[in-house]
Amino acid sequence: MKFYYRSLLLLVPCLISGMISTAQAQQKMSLSIEKAVEMGIKSSKTLHSSKAKIDAADAKTRETDANNLPSLTFQGGYTRLSAVEPFTFTPPGTTTKLVLSEPVLDNFVLQLSLQQPIFTGFRLSSASQMAEYNAQATKVESLKDKADVALAVKNAYWNLYKALELRKVNTENVTQIKAHIKDIQSLQQAGLATFNDVLKVQVQLSDAQYRQIDANNMVQLAQVSLNNYLGQPLTTELELSTVAQSSSKDAPSWENSMESARTQRPEVRAAELRMKAGEQGVTMAKSAWYPQVSVGAHYNFNNPNQRIQPPRTEFDGTWDVGVNVSMNLWNWGITSEQTSQAELQVIQAQDAIGQIKDGINVEVTQSYLSLAQAKEKLKVAQEGIKQAEENLRLTNERLKNGVALSTDVIDADYALLLTKTNLTNAIVDVELAVARLQKALGEE
Repeated sequence: MKFYYRSLLLLVPCLISGMISTAQAQQKMSLSIEKAVEMGIKSSKTLHSSKAKIDAADAKTRETDANNLPSLTFQGGYTRLSAVEPFTFTPPGTTTKLVLSEPVLDNFVLQLSLQQPIFTGFRLSSASQMAEYNAQATKVESLKDKADVALAVKNAYWNLYKALELRKVNTENVTQIKAHIKDIQSLQQAGLATFNDVLKVQVQLSDAQYRQIDANNMVQLAQVSLNNYLGQPLTTELELSTVAQSSSKDAPSWENSMESARTQRPEVRAAELRMKAGEQGVTMAKSAWYPQVSVGAHYNFNNPNQRIQPPRTEFDGTWDVGVNVSMNLWNWGITSEQTSQAELQVIQAQDAIGQIKDGINVEVTQSYLSLAQAKEKLKVAQEGIKQAEENLRLTNERLKNGVALSTDVIDADYALLLTKTNLTNAIVDVELAVARLQKALGEE
């Protein structure tokens, strides 16, 4: 028994350690840009709300379609009447009253009604088409929400990529400065450098370590932001598997893309569908100028049934079928005013489409210019790296030969750090510019 408890005590720490290791392993995740967008779309509360709007619009369409179908209603009631004298008749030449009908004090009404609209001045048909256009517009608008979420996730992904690369650059810079300290200390021992030269490099190391702290913090903040979009724990450690390669991609021609953007963008298609819905609203407003025709049927099972004389305390069934026609002959111009309002709403919708297209023109043009600028910066940054690396190499050689100062090496180190930072920023800026251009063109 003692051996059993000892084994159990030894096993518990192992199990706890295994659980902790598993939990830690679950907190790490390798992530591509495609997977990030997929997860962001899946967990987006904005898109979940868009789905609810679509379902509501579909329900509204089914509701308006149902108005074209026959309706069946049931009505029931009970009424207690006050007592009255019975209905009597006195034959001529006599004084005797004959009771023809006793009063019925308890009244029960059971009615089943069937109504079917025949012609409503195109009101019901236009209402159905209006609801259908609005439902389609809601679905198209959800594509815009999806594109916005995808762009936000891409921004967060590449911002984290930038933070990781800048941290790597700063870490390399710290390592390089530490190596310089060893070199300058060796030169000091050989009498080729002063203690002040060593202090200058140590000051540079402190500055680099300070920047390294900022770089680590930027990584953590960017990681939290991306995890928030992905809908997972904010402390999840992400390993990005997609490498920035957009510098090798050619943007589509501006002329061919502008027109396709004005037709493919969800905002334009949704606005056009809303305008069509508004046109159906005009037809619906004009329906009051037409007669309204419907047929109806009723089945009454009442006690007493008023159609059966004399009344009796029994349930009797009767039915009726009829056609109803109604027309508003004069309503002080209300129909005209409602029609004018609907037509003006269509004009507003047309103007809104024009404004949206103008905005798309500006957005696409700005995206093209931003991408071109980002690529130019990338070329400059790539050339700057070569120059800074060669400058540092030559400065180190001159320092070893005693023809350069330690401050020259410090300046060369800092110049290389700046060019590496510029290169990282330029690479990510190209990726972000490509993502914004794709969104501006209505591409997924």
